[in-house]
Amino acid sequence: MVGGIIPLRRATSSRYDGRLEQESAFIADVVSSEWEVLRWRRLKVSLIQALALKGLETFLVEQLESNYDLHAEHFESYLAKILQDKLPEDQADSAEMLAAECAPSTDEADAKFGEVLRSIGLNSDTVLDDARAQKAKELLQEYGRREPETVRLVDELLTATRASMDSFMADALSQQLEYIERIDRLTTIAEERRNGMLAEIERRRAVFGATLRRNVQEIEDGEFRVIDAKRAQGKDTA
Repeated sequence: MVGGIIPLRRATSSRYDGRLEQESAFIADVVSSEWEVLRWRRLKVSLIQALALKGLETFLVEQLESNYDLHAEHFESYLAKILQDKLPEDQADSAEMLAAECAPSTDEADAKFGEVLRSIGLNSDTVLDDARAQKAKELLQEYGRREPETVRLVDELLTATRASMDSFMADALSQQLEYIERIDRLTTIAEERRNGMLAEIERRRAVFGATLRRNVQEIEDGEFRVIDAKRAQGKDTA
């Protein structure tokens, strides 16, 4: 009897090990395919968000162009740094004073500004454009960090012009529609591959397959909550 029990136990253990090995392979396949699905989705969201932020940056530059007061203080500081670098050493100490004289939005200051820049070989329009671009980037970064004063300013500008992050996202979609559609197709292919794996697992092992499908659904729900939170944050700031 003892001699018969040992082979039986070995056979049972072998079948159990084989089942574990098979289940591990199933899990690895499903995890790999689910990761591919999530990767394509995240790429799409990241692309749209990046393009929307670029749209916001362009919007901010336009607002700075139409309202000098929005960046007058920044421009004075920006100009002072340029003058410190470009003026002769014996005049560098006067950079801040010259910048203060050139910064006000008056005819006299504009004339002084043009004269000073010509003396160091710079173009006034180029310097203004560069200053506005730098200020817009700073505002965008502060906006992304949710700094209250900047969020309030950007919200006021968006409201005054009836613009929104949704409109920037819509523009982003139209600009990169072909690329985004390609991502959607690749996402669909990955989803079909994953669903096919789950169906085959359920056909062979119903309980195990159902458990895997529930786990995948939990991952999907968590991913959508993250994406929805990001979208909601963008809308709240618009």
